[in-house]
Amino acid sequence: MTTTTAHTSGASATPGASATPGASAAPATSATSAIGALVAEADAGAPPAQLLDEDAKREIRRACLTAVCVPGYQVPFGSREMPVARGWGSGGLQVTLAVIGAEDTVKVIDQGDDAGVNATNLRRLIAGTTGSAESADTRKATVVQTRHRVPEEALGAQHVLVYQVPVPEPLRGVQKSVAECARMHAEDDYSAMWVSLYEDIVRNGMITASTGYPVLVGGRYVMATSPVPRWDVPRLHQAEHVNLFGAGREKRIYAVPPHTDVRPLTFDDVPFEVEHAPGARCRFCGSDDVFLVDSGTSGDFACSDTEWCARVRDGDADTAAHRRRAPLALLPDPAARARHATPDPAEHPATPRPAPAPGQAPGQAWALHVDGIGKVHGAGGAAAVPGTGPEHGTAISPATGAVVAAWDISFDVAPGEALGVIGESGSGKSTVLRCVVGDEPATAGRVRLAGVEGGAVDVLALPAAVRRALRVDTMAVVYQDPAAGLDLRVSAGGNIAERLTAAGWRGYHAIRRRAAELLDRVEVPLARMDDPVHTFSGGMRQRVQIAKALATEPPVLLLDEPTTGLDASVAAGVLDLLRSLLAERDVAAVVVSHDFSVIEALTDRTLVMQTGRVVERGLTDQLFHDPHHPYTQRLVAAARR
Repeated sequence: MTTTTAHTSGASATPGASATPGASAAPATSATSAIGALVAEADAGAPPAQLLDEDAKREIRRACLTAVCVPGYQVPFGSREMPVARGWGSGGLQVTLAVIGAEDTVKVIDQGDDAGVNATNLRRLIAGTTGSAESADTRKATVVQTRHRVPEEALGAQHVLVYQVPVPEPLRGVQKSVAECARMHAEDDYSAMWVSLYEDIVRNGMITASTGYPVLVGGRYVMATSPVPRWDVPRLHQAEHVNLFGAGREKRIYAVPPHTDVRPLTFDDVPFEVEHAPGARCRFCGSDDVFLVDSGTSGDFACSDTEWCARVRDGDADTAAHRRRAPLALLPDPAARARHATPDPAEHPATPRPAPAPGQAPGQAWALHVDGIGKVHGAGGAAAVPGTGPEHGTAISPATGAVVAAWDISFDVAPGEALGVIGESGSGKSTVLRCVVGDEPATAGRVRLAGVEGGAVDVLALPAAVRRALRVDTMAVVYQDPAAGLDLRVSAGGNIAERLTAAGWRGYHAIRRRAAELLDRVEVPLARMDDPVHTFSGGMRQRVQIAKALATEPPVLLLDEPTTGLDASVAAGVLDLLRSLLAERDVAAVVVSHDFSVIEALTDRTLVMQTGRVVERGLTDQLFHDPHHPYTQRLVAAARR
């Protein structure tokens, strides 16, 4: 059987090369001159100079211990500027200098090569400034600093493998905000990462991520395996050695300690694959069970690990043991790759459905209960309320100057019922909805959901992370602006995949079928299922947002001005869609709008809000045909024009 891999980065790994690619391009700077002086002193037998003082080493060691205790978690540390040449990896170097001792032996790998300029100079620098021994033999080393590779030689409990990390944050490609990345890690919210994998499969039929392939460490944190290729990812799982990752620029250290589960993120029905070029072998040693790179000659490959290649040629390697541990079972299988065709919902009537959220307790008539919600923007809280409201004609508190956007708003909604909330702009209706869903903190009031502990818990008192989780499968929102509910960079199917993966779906084809089913139901052409949403019209974006909201069959659906901003004909189509969807689903819906025609078309009961208060409530038909409050009468008169 021919089994091999090929990494097509174009980096040459010819054994005996005197420099790694690009090494000669590093400019001669004062930093490199300083290093040269240190190495020269060490070669002359001078006492080792210190690049890191003892306080810096202690800080890095503490960060390393924390990282080992919490596998995969990025630990911040006070990184200092290191006088090293470009490409030498200051984060990895700092970790190595902090953990190595005079009794250790250091080996340095650069692009798989330990004889290049960077690797040789770094090895001499580390040995010369710490008093440690140095070697290019993995078997003799105790600390191995690497950029790009895990050695082909088996590593054991005596080894510490230190990685020079270029990009430590696995969420960087899907989230630019550092604070939001931290929140996502803390809440185990990795749906955006799953969507990126989904989109990759849609485009390419497979996951093409190479270095930095995302893995789940210890069943908890998603980690980037930067800088190693996919070929090396399986060797992190239940490893015998300690893995320490140092990112100097981002000032982060993280770790994979021995005997830790490291699982590549992959869908249940799309297997993880390592790099592979059918029929390829190393042109020098003939190996076909190693990570190979393009040797520069068309169709020729060479071992990335030059030490291993030399030892195989010299007969100084246990090739049988190496073959047993090589990830040959993970070579690509075209038959197992994802199908490219867009699913036809009619062909898949048995698409798995999300499990419905728990219903209300026996005898309970509502799915959503809102009690006394109030929101004050500014100082004073409840003390700011007197002197505001419709009877005073103002929402501004005469006592504190705060804005009382809404106060003492109460309602409940039963399964299968739609409640309307209507009022002019500034009446407080959207504020109430944002408080209910958690987009704004309420000043007063309680919100209960029948699906959360039988309605006995005030969901506003729950931690923010728990409230956000409720929006996955318990309470969905359709916003006036689709950009608030969709990622416009992602395809229509990918947006629905985001909701489904957040709910725990891990079958790529099941997700595709469910997305196609929903998009077909909201009348989005399936030919556009894989198009980015930013290419859609406003009405089609709103339809995708509705499909996403319904993906997990939430028992409560909140719609905030769902047709505002749409052309009349498009708005009419969205209204017809919503009317039919609400009729066929046993969902409790709240519809906020300033347009009585929308409320009349969709809802059973209605609240009328003015200046932050409810001024009238009743059956929607009754309010429309026999309004009592003067404000309601004006709204109805305007709707009838």
